[in-house]
Parts: sequence; structure tokens; C-alpha cells
Amino acid sequence: MMIFIATLLVIVIFVWFLYKNDVADLFCSIIVSRSKRFRCRRRAKRIILIRHGESQGNQDSRIYSTVPDHAIGLTDQGREQALHCGEILRKLIGMTETLVCFVSPFRRSKETCELICQAFPKENIVKIREDPRIREQEWGNFQDLATRETTVSERKKIGRFFYRFKNGESGADVYDRVSSFMDSLYREMDNCLMPENNILIVSHGLFMRLFLMRFYRWSVEKFHTLENFDNCGYCILERDDTDGSFTLKTDLYTYPEEKLSHSNSLSKTFNQQSFDEEVNPSIHVDDIVPNGKKCA
Repeated sequence: MMIFIATLLVIVIFVWFLYKNDVADLFCSIIVSRSKRFRCRRRAKRIILIRHGESQGNQDSRIYSTVPDHAIGLTDQGREQALHCGEILRKLIGMTETLVCFVSPFRRSKETCELICQAFPKENIVKIREDPRIREQEWGNFQDLATRETTVSERKKIGRFFYRFKNGESGADVYDRVSSFMDSLYREMDNCLMPENNILIVSHGLFMRLFLMRFYRWSVEKFHTLENFDNCGYCILERDDTDGSFTLKTDLYTYPEEKLSHSNSLSKTFNQQSFDEEVNPSIHVDDIVPNGKKCA
């Protein structure tokens, strides 16, 4: 009995000592820090944003007045572009790493994703998930050819981010969808710790630029400097194992008349941006400087 009381007394004194000297807080801080570092280093190896291949709408924009946007498919050239893109990504990713694919529900994006995935062994593809949040900007059902020039002129004056199509969306609306999708992406990576996994997001040009804007917390002005990606153009964000941040590996192209004169490239500017800054942001980046190269 005396031994039990003595042991209990020692435990109480020990806990009291820890409490008074903040040693418990130190231990908890170390545990949380190591846990956070463990998760960050086991997130996806790469996040790859991919625009769909050439569509029937890219070939002849009049089709938007008769065919629903979501039903527009790829052209023969678009299918070739998707197959070629798959071959390039296979060389980049290799045959041992896995893939998780998120794809827009639009026909052209689904066809692109399917053709890209043909370049990889089926066992390497963990899953393909269709997500409506990464769809194209809503242009208001069918386009009116008679008012198209007026619409284009108004959009240029107001800007891609703020202009709202009649019965459709603004770029700001798509930005909100990006935010919701990004929350799901965080949970996906934190719940499925696969350090050799790659996340492919097959979507649309505007979504890709808004994703980068949201991810790196760029301003609206910086967003407006970015040119669209080519059909089957892609953008790579690669994990840095030292801190779990994601480095922008792809050089972005900007409109010549809006280029800025700073000296740091996008890749260097955001090299130290932590993925966790998205949750508790403390960095606002002002410098976006192109280096004259288009995405592959």
C-alpha cells in the first residue's frame, strides 16, 4: 500500500513539475511539429494541372450557339494532343509512381483524361474522380452569335475575373469553386499519405489560372497578366521534401503589354511558399515575372 501511495505521489509531483516548467507544452509542440512534417513529406509528389485537348469549339466557335458547352468533344487533333501529353507525362512520372485523377465533367475534359491515362498501367491509376467544381466557366447556356462581339468587348473592359456572362458566371465565381475544391484536395492528400503519388487535374484554361491564383494567393491584377494555356498544356507543382511546400516548376506566359519588369521568375518567387500557408496565409506575393517560355 505504501509503495502504491509513493508511486502515485511521484507521478503527481512529476506532472506538476512538467506543468510548472512548460515541459509538457514543449513535448506537445515537438510531437505536433514532427507529425506535421511527416504529413507534408507524404503528400502528393506532384500536382499537375492539364488543359483539355483541342475541342470542336476551339476549331469552330460557332458550335457554342447550337451545342451545349458540356457536350462539346475533342477533334482528331485534340485526341492526338491528349495521347502525346500522356506519353510526355509518363516519361516525367515513370512507371512506378501512382496517379489520382480529378476531371471536369465536360466531355472534352473526360476524353482528354481517358486518353492520357492510356499511357499508364491500369494498376498505377488509383482512381479517377469526376468533380463538377473544376468545370469550365458557365457562359450562360447557348451563345448568341449576334451579340458575341459586344460581349467580348465588355469582357475586355471589365476583365476576365469580374465580368459575368448573362445567365452565367464571372471569373470570381469560378475562383470560389476553386477554393472549395482545394479544401477537398487538402483532405485527400492528408488522408491518403502516398509520397510517390501524382495528382492530375484535367480541366480548363481559366480554371488552371484561377487555381494558381488561389494556391499562391496572387492578386487579381497578376491573374489578368497570365495568358491561357495551350490545348493539353500542363503546369507542374512539385513537392519540396525539405518542408512539404510545392514549387512551381512550369514557366508561365504573360501578355506582352502587361509584362512586369521585376527580376525574379514565378518559380523562384514561390519556391519557398508552403502548402500550409493556404490554411493560415502569411505571405502575399507581388512579383510575377515571365521568362518567355510557354508551358509544354
